Amino acid sequence: MRTLKIRTIACVITTLIISGTVAVSQETPASLVELPPQGGVKLSQLLAELEGRAGFYAIKSISYSRGEYEVVYYMQDGAEVRLNLDAKSGDVRPPKSGLFGR
Repeated sequence: MRTLKIRTIACVITTLIISGTVAVSQETPASLVELPPQGGVKLSQLLAELEGRAGFYAIKSISYSRGEYEVVYYMQDGAEVRLNLDAKSGDVRPPKSGLFGR
């Protein structure tokens, strides 16, 4: 039974390849295209500054999009902090969702 399933799958794949219905994308995924700007502040430098803040405990997540890093971290009292940092200058930007996530 298992051999039959494997042969069937192999036959379907071969048919798709021969018929040309399998397309391979030549485009680079958007997540690989968007990189921080050259000459900007290094992420390691930004993180070192965050880790030096009074009450800092641990980083939860870091993401990059449209020229800024979003860093989410915890304070020692358990509070969660979200910061948007300009990738070029390292300056803190106001969050897109407003000060209180609204």
